[in-house]
Amino acid sequence: MPSIICRFHFDISAWRVSGSKMCNMAQWRQWAECPGFADGLPDVKPELPFLPAMQRRRLSKAARLVCDAAWDIASAYPGSPVVYASHDGEMARSFDLWLELLKSQTVSPTSFGLSVHNATAGQWSILRQDMSEQTALAVCADGVETALAEAASLLKEGFGSVLVLVADDPLPEGYAVSATRAPFAYALAMVLTKGTRYSLTLSASDDMPSETGMLSEAYWSGLEWVRFLLNGNQEYRRVYRNREWLWQQNG
Repeated sequence: MPSIICRFHFDISAWRVSGSKMCNMAQWRQWAECPGFADGLPDVKPELPFLPAMQRRRLSKAARLVCDAAWDIASAYPGSPVVYASHDGEMARSFDLWLELLKSQTVSPTSFGLSVHNATAGQWSILRQDMSEQTALAVCADGVETALAEAASLLKEGFGSVLVLVADDPLPEGYAVSATRAPFAYALAMVLTKGTRYSLTLSASDDMPSETGMLSEAYWSGLEWVRFLLNGNQEYRRVYRNREWLWQQNG
């Protein structure tokens, strides 16, 4: 039998998702019911009219999506610490820098400085002029669960609310390398507060199933969480190697 490692509870006071395919909540709901819906949609880019043009140009795709998803809800909860989690980070920018270096023997200092994993979190702080506590996580398959656990810890420390940002921008298909890629770029923003509406339970066991078809190895758990919220599921399990996460929505 799986042994419980931890269980924590929280409320989500506000949330919003932004992606490179869906441009409104109606499309997100269609995607939640049928994931293949996104396949036929063209790429879209958030306009971000609240930012000056020069600042917009410096943002990577993931950073643009984060600003689009989080800007308004962050304004309603000022001073909240930020938990930023990503699997892909600035990988696409890093690959672009390699090509630039090979072609011109030099790279843009600004772009190079923004190629680190926590660049989006840093840009967010600068753009918002917000010096609140930040945590940047480089995550694996259970990235959204890791981010939520970190946020729950901050709530337990006494913070009234925590802004959770989960974002991924998969490596473009033009790079012929063996890599697992998310179906599209996305950013999920959530404001967590104390409560019992949602529960996450982490269990571990050496007896967990190891067949590939029974494992949740896809790293874009943030998208699965969006589907969980939109479909109103009461319970959802994600099984990884030697561990399992149980998502529950109470009431």
